[in-house]
Amino acid sequence: MGLFNFSRKKKDLPQKPGFIERRMLPRWKIVSSAKVKLQNSEDYIACEVRDLNLRGFCLGVAEEISGNEVRMELYFNEKYFFDIEASVTWHKEADGKHIYGLKFLRVRDSDREKIYQMMKDIFSDYLGKL
Repeated sequence: MGLFNFSRKKKDLPQKPGFIERRMLPRWKIVSSAKVKLQNSEDYIACEVRDLNLRGFCLGVAEEISGNEVRMELYFNEKYFFDIEASVTWHKEADGKHIYGLKFLRVRDSDREKIYQMMKDIFSDYLGKL
């Protein structure tokens, strides 16, 4: 009898839920162009910071970043630049770019203040949004 059950209507599979934010401190979705200079590199590389909070950020860059821990200079403008040590928590490729989720390993208190001040000055529209 089980052989002829193929014509029965199959039950609808449950829909997968959309993106669920699991971070204790959600990131601000800023999508801003910036420049990054990796450790042992001479030049800055154009990049895009897609989201940011005081614990980490999402970075889109044309070149692949090697290693799980990275030291870099992140440059938004003359006033807002940061010396960062971060670990790569995830990586994917999309539209010819390498997209990285980076978690800060060490952030000086002064840089934390600068990040928050930058959000207030440049990205104040995003502070209340996730």
